[in-house]
Amino acid sequence: MQPPAGMDTERWVQECINATRATPVDQQTQADLFYALYLFGSIAYDPQLFKRRILEELMQESAGYQLMLKETTIEYILALLEQQFHTETVRALTPMLRNIDDLERLKELHLAAARVPNIETFAQKLID
Repeated sequence: MQPPAGMDTERWVQECINATRATPVDQQTQADLFYALYLFGSIAYDPQLFKRRILEELMQESAGYQLMLKETTIEYILALLEQQFHTETVRALTPMLRNIDDLERLKELHLAAARVPNIETFAQKLID
């Protein structure tokens, strides 16, 4: 992913974005392509070059981006719970958490995990 000779990095990144935008695919696939461009491009170049140019809403439509957010949120919930309560009890709740696909619901549970007085209260919130 090196720019052609004589082309600066910023222009090269913009050319890659333009090529991705011009690709004749559906909106979901294009969002996934933009997310991949951001993810892999950020390894080789300053991530801000991509962040400034790729619309966040396109990335948020990406299935890969959504999956990453879900997994990260679940890991944060589990880390908070394991810090406060017995690890085995927390692990018993893990399959229920992994079955939740609603990111907003997971965000609510993440906030709750930091405030619940006991694991039973969290389990009840998880069931509700």
